[in-house]
Amino acid sequence: MDTNEKLTAANIRYLLTMKAFADADKPIRNTYLAEYFHYKKSSIHTMLKHLVSFGLITKDDDNIIYLTEKGAEAAARYQAYYSTVDSMMQKCFPAFADREGAVLALLAEIPEQTLQSLHPAD
Repeated sequence: MDTNEKLTAANIRYLLTMKAFADADKPIRNTYLAEYFHYKKSSIHTMLKHLVSFGLITKDDDNIIYLTEKGAEAAARYQAYYSTVDSMMQKCFPAFADREGAVLALLAEIPEQTLQSLHPAD
């Protein structure tokens, strides 16, 4: 990910959700995302425009959304970061109900170079 492309918590949430759809071999469509998130289609459309501009997703002529290679790599990295931070949060704050929001907020605020230290290269 380029340092100029700082992902927000919402960007990361969409990316991880689209990764889950792709991993389950489910087509990704605006309407499915709107139903999943309980958002208006216009909100979904706006977010998808941002993710397209970052080069993380693309859409085909049938409006099916695909993670690009860059998007799939970013989603995989952020899934690993998410799992690690979520595990830490669960151990430290077992009664905290909204870990997802807190984890996403942390991931969005911590520079990716710093997050990479959670998973050093082999």
